[in-house]
Amino acid sequence: MRRFVLDAWRSARRPPVFRRCALIALAVGTLLSLVNQGDVILAGSVDRVALLRILANYLIPFVVSNLGAMTSLPRPPSSPRPSE
Repeated sequence: MRRFVLDAWRSARRPPVFRRCALIALAVGTLLSLVNQGDVILAGSVDRVALLRILANYLIPFVVSNLGAMTSLPRPPSSPRPSE
């Protein structure tokens, strides 16, 4: 699991991948926020829970698009597991 998280972090730090993921997150996150939290935003009553939901609307598309970008990376050879 740790290796997966490190690979995801390395992938997201590549400038072309970061730009693409950020654009996707901006577009999808904005649409999701308007659809799901639009009434709260327009009323100006954004509380902590609504803010967390809005942040998730941007974070989740970023992570998903980064996972898609990771599939295009060559996989390093894995070390053999010790036999039990």
